[in-house]
Amino acid sequence: MDAVIFDCDGVLIDSETIAHEVELDALQRVGLFLDSSEHRGRLQGLTVRGWGEALNEFHMAQKGVPLPSGFMDQLSAEITRRILADIRPIAGASDAARAFRGAKAVASSSPKLELHGKVRALGLWDVFDGHVFSGDDVAHGKPAPDLFLLAAGRLGVVGSRCIVIEDSVNGVKAGVAAGMTVWGFTGGPHCRPDQARDLLEVGAARVFQRMGALEAVLLGRE
Repeated sequence: MDAVIFDCDGVLIDSETIAHEVELDALQRVGLFLDSSEHRGRLQGLTVRGWGEALNEFHMAQKGVPLPSGFMDQLSAEITRRILADIRPIAGASDAARAFRGAKAVASSSPKLELHGKVRALGLWDVFDGHVFSGDDVAHGKPAPDLFLLAAGRLGVVGSRCIVIEDSVNGVKAGVAAGMTVWGFTGGPHCRPDQARDLLEVGAARVFQRMGALEAVLLGRE
């Protein structure tokens, strides 16, 4: 493989746990109650736009009316504030990112400002040589392939020569749709017991629980 493309949330940084806590609290305040496991499975990996549309559909189904005006903007801003104030790296992820000496990028559904802040806080901006791409950079976010194709194009690598590191069903679907090999990470605190099964079912070529295992593969030790 010529390039490795990393997702960010749940792969490089434990931000999914924070986002999930803030989101469920906000939804309960407007009287919207979702099954936590189902919620995570369906919404992980979506852009803010796609995530907002899905939440609005849930609200319409339960309440018969759209979400309150400004709800998503306020929720997104609060999640960004909380995550950037409490950076929690996934154990071993930075070492794995540094281990690969070829072309590499980050391709995340996060808003651009938030994503850039997370990658810089992790000390990885220079490691990725500024190849950090957000859901804001494409018209169609994950599970569409656009974001991964953009990253590969900027790296100058064809999709079939890329490995994608993802933790969500929507992210794996996007990588597969882009014609890339996808490896699923299931070791984050946010991962459900059946995460590995779900990622394999939508096309992940392999799954791993420890970033040390990924680092060994990227260093050619396995």
